Amino acid sequence: MKLSAFIANRLSNKNGTSFSRTITRLAVWATALSVAVMIISIAVVLGFKETIKDKMFVFWGHIEIAPFNANPGTIISPSPFEKDNQLIKNISKNQEVVSVYPYLIKPTILQADSLMEGLKIKGVDANYPFKSNDAIQFEGNPISFDSENYAQQIIVSKNTLNKINKNIGDSLLVYFLNPDQAYPRVRKLQIAGTFHTGMDEIDANFAISDIQLLQRVSNWDSTQINGYQVEIKDYNLSNFVAYQLYQDYLEPPMSASTMQDIYPNIFSWLDLMNRNTYIILIIMAIVAVINLSTALLIFILERTPMVGVLKTLGMPMKKIKRIFQIHASKIAIKGILWGNLAGVGFCLIQKYTHIIQLDESAYYMSFVPIQLIFWHVLLVNIFTFLFCLVILNLPLLILKKINIIQAIKFK
Repeated sequence: MKLSAFIANRLSNKNGTSFSRTITRLAVWATALSVAVMIISIAVVLGFKETIKDKMFVFWGHIEIAPFNANPGTIISPSPFEKDNQLIKNISKNQEVVSVYPYLIKPTILQADSLMEGLKIKGVDANYPFKSNDAIQFEGNPISFDSENYAQQIIVSKNTLNKINKNIGDSLLVYFLNPDQAYPRVRKLQIAGTFHTGMDEIDANFAISDIQLLQRVSNWDSTQINGYQVEIKDYNLSNFVAYQLYQDYLEPPMSASTMQDIYPNIFSWLDLMNRNTYIILIIMAIVAVINLSTALLIFILERTPMVGVLKTLGMPMKKIKRIFQIHASKIAIKGILWGNLAGVGFCLIQKYTHIIQLDESAYYMSFVPIQLIFWHVLLVNIFTFLFCLVILNLPLLILKKINIIQAIKFK
């Protein structure tokens, strides 16, 4: 064992004064708190981002292919176009594409007794998945698609169902608004089921029906649609895949828009959450370093006579610094380990029990979401440890100023 490490281990085994013990414990717990907060912050922010994105992606996919629209956020294309089965096959060949669904959007007014609610109905075909997951929950029954006759059914959000005071299985009148007709067309539809995402941008504005129903009330044939909903494997590649699809298969006026193009405000808000996370990480790292530096400085002052003796015996300053670096490293490692235990433990408890609840109307979800990734935790540990080691070189500068004679006299 090297001499510096041997002396550092012997010093760590000694209790020292009650004051230095208290400061060391505070440094350990401050480091633990900082690491725990950093782990929790990253897991919560990532959980928020992934949950909100999944809510949009599960309803709209990752990429929308439709005729060019100067305002893609409106979703509704100004006019229909012919469904191209060959185009669907070509898009599906892309290695990043999971599925392609044609859709049609129609503005409507729902009437239930004396209550009326305006929204847009999204028409889908029999291939559209009605599966519940963490992002969207379906209740009731899926639409009963028929190749010959359209299904006179509708799936509305839970929020809409509560507003119109109806239940699953009840019927309501739906007024379809056509710009080329003086009067709306009316259909009596049965509520087959409900969906719930927790996002007003979707729940308050959309319902789902058979695409054939919307084609009939619009006087369109069975090949006319508003667009294609494309799902891909990795949403981070949305812009790349959209550009790739446009270059390979699309011709004007067709265009490919990502969810970032359609809902820019939501994605801007998510980017702002990243900035908040960076601020928290910086603050917590500074807290850990300040406490470790304080503990190390007090430890050095307490061991001033020992430093004087080691200098007298001819130990190089580099090795003396090494003694205190090892001691500080042990404090940092102990704090990081406790921080991991607290941070990861809290994340796992919240992930599986949902103890901390949220106001869904404000946060788009009813509980704090957690997405814990191992390499994120590892990076927090490595960053904290290295940052502490670098900054802790500052208190070690005081070792050069210790006078040998005064240090020995002090002893």
